[in-house]
Amino acid sequence: MPIPADCAALIMAGGRSERMRATAGPLHKALMPVCGTPLIERNLQTLLSEGFRDIAVAANVNEQAIGDYVETRGRSFARSFEAHLRAIWEHVQLGTIGAAREAIGDKNALLVVNVDNLTTLPLCEFVTFHYERNAAFTIAAHQEGFQIPFGELQLSGDVVEEYREKPVKPIWISSGAYVLSPAACGLIPRRRRTDIPELVSMLISASMPVTAFRHASAWIDVNHAEALKKAEEMAHSL
Repeated sequence: MPIPADCAALIMAGGRSERMRATAGPLHKALMPVCGTPLIERNLQTLLSEGFRDIAVAANVNEQAIGDYVETRGRSFARSFEAHLRAIWEHVQLGTIGAAREAIGDKNALLVVNVDNLTTLPLCEFVTFHYERNAAFTIAAHQEGFQIPFGELQLSGDVVEEYREKPVKPIWISSGAYVLSPAACGLIPRRRRTDIPELVSMLISASMPVTAFRHASAWIDVNHAEALKKAEEMAHSL
């Protein structure tokens, strides 16, 4: 299932990596190695192996080390796949989706992934799902169990039918990967911070279809030292 040629990709690395730096040292999380390979390179490898050939990396203008990676090792790696890799510099913080407006260019769709996510999400199926649903915005979604820190009561009126001590509830959450149409990108304001919840609200208010691609793929958010250890364990098991 090949990636449509008119779909670009964006790796979000625009944050300042404060939690990672506070717990694991001075490197930006994008450059943190997992089993010897920086997270940004893991994302790039995945995108290239899945067939993406027009890829951008969004980064804060003060994170020159990320730019150095893109301009040297990253670009050389992309060229070996006959792909184009570029940096989108955020001179002001654009939030969790603001860079998408520039990244889509003249393409018909844009896949967005976060540099601190390690996952086996099937990107080709994800993008194909977005096209088949004719969606404006598609969110990858998986279930995580969250423990309620109190006893849960099942009530019928004032009668207690069941008492559950600190139950674990499965919740559908965003996997931090998205596919956007040109229309969705066009709603993003220029040169100001825009986060995912704001864009989703705008799309729903405009009656533009927002869909969820449900999956059960391995996934971890790698934004502090403890998560880095878990990511190493996960990478070894894949």
